[in-house]
Amino acid sequence: MVHEERFRELFHTRGGPVALDEALAIICWCANSEIDPQSVLVRLDELADQMTATTAVELMAELFGPSGFVGNSVEYDDPANSLLNQVMTRKLGIPITLSAIAIEVGRRVGIPIIGVGMPGHFLCRSGEGAGILFFDPFHSSRSLSAQECRSLYESITQLDNWSAEFLEPSDSRIMVIRTLSNLKSIYRRRGDMANLRWVMRLRTHIPEIAAVESTEFAKLLRRSN
Repeated sequence: MVHEERFRELFHTRGGPVALDEALAIICWCANSEIDPQSVLVRLDELADQMTATTAVELMAELFGPSGFVGNSVEYDDPANSLLNQVMTRKLGIPITLSAIAIEVGRRVGIPIIGVGMPGHFLCRSGEGAGILFFDPFHSSRSLSAQECRSLYESITQLDNWSAEFLEPSDSRIMVIRTLSNLKSIYRRRGDMANLRWVMRLRTHIPEIAAVESTEFAKLLRRSN
């Protein structure tokens, strides 16, 4: 279980920085032990090597333009959409995994891309500085203004409670927790106890949610024995 122990190490310090690509790669291994986490990182390296972009706009166009990655709106709840190796193979994903690819490819080519945990729909944005641009890689490669993000939020949620805080950066810890939350919900709805167990076990290694998750995990084990 060396990879799971590495996951625990990544999250050891509450609130500390986490290597997003490595954490998501370990999740792929947990879902399929034949997947070497290092191979997932190599595929990200190879994808980055194909990029010619020098700006965030150009990078998003290369990744999410014609023949690029797209959002899987037909089978949104397919767990493969939350597994980075599957996303890269199928070029299909959900907002958070597509944003993760933009972040990690951007990091490799020197173009800062930052996650944005807007409620209901994960986004990403260009780096700090004047003229910040937002992106919704699930739907297209084009950039969005803050007002367009608000319109997207209101159309998705049908709520009238917009706050500028919804466009604040979301760090890698939150992205991994949110990815595991998606998988937890999917496997629970499907009654897939085998996969739900490893998701819950990983979540018990994350200090900020460990207490609640450990209690829930213990109850799950009792029910499934």
